[in-house]
Amino acid sequence: MPFLIDSHCHLQFNAFNQDRLEVVNRMRQENISGIIIGGNYEESQEAIELAEKENFFVSIGLHPIHVEEINDGFQGVVKAEKFEKEKFIEFLKNPIVKAIGECGLDYFHLQDENKKQEQKEIFEAQVDLAQEFKKPLILHIRDKGDFSSYQDVLDILQEKKCFGENIGVVHFFSANWEIAQKFLELGFYLSFTGVITFTHQYDEVIKNTPIERLLVETDSPYVAPNPFRGKRCEPIYVKYVAQRIAEIKNISLEEVAKITTKNCIELFGLEKVQSK
Repeated sequence: MPFLIDSHCHLQFNAFNQDRLEVVNRMRQENISGIIIGGNYEESQEAIELAEKENFFVSIGLHPIHVEEINDGFQGVVKAEKFEKEKFIEFLKNPIVKAIGECGLDYFHLQDENKKQEQKEIFEAQVDLAQEFKKPLILHIRDKGDFSSYQDVLDILQEKKCFGENIGVVHFFSANWEIAQKFLELGFYLSFTGVITFTHQYDEVIKNTPIERLLVETDSPYVAPNPFRGKRCEPIYVKYVAQRIAEIKNISLEEVAKITTKNCIELFGLEKVQSK
């Protein structure tokens, strides 16, 4: 199996409490590395602790759904949280912290206008932090299919003059080619999950996006690809995402692995990534 980087996983989540070491060992056996993503302060702290132990990298941030208390199927009840800049700045002193996020706007779970405004303010604060510390952004953007969250994120990025080389990635991209082009023009990468193994909805975007601007991810423990759909997702399943991209673009799995790994290393500045 060629070396791959799962650019977005949540190995610190409760879903892996019973067998985390086994999951990590399977990654090593399958020649797969990963970036552990924080969604709030506690998750970011846990991500750093795990990454230091297992030689991974980390992104820290406050997910937009944490503007109110939620009950997540994998995490349980998660309380609402304000973005406290100084606490996250402390994390940035650690060299394994390579990005800010996941952050952005989520109009799928939260449609209340006051909550939308609160999300925007928290997102803007994290864009400012990324610019201040010259870190790429990992964007979470989701809505009911009208792409309003994508447009609002674009508006904020343009207002903040947030564009350029290795500026960030749109995690779990789920919009159309027209929206994709706008993010590509700003300099963002697009990342896809196991969803692409059981729908053709994003084939056009993947086909049209240069392979040099794509990343692969699992978003573990969420959205396991076929043939594991409905089960807990693991980082080793990123190979199914890469294989599907290879099929859509009519290139080899080896080429997808080589180029998406290179993309990930360049975007996040991963100096020590190597196959195990």
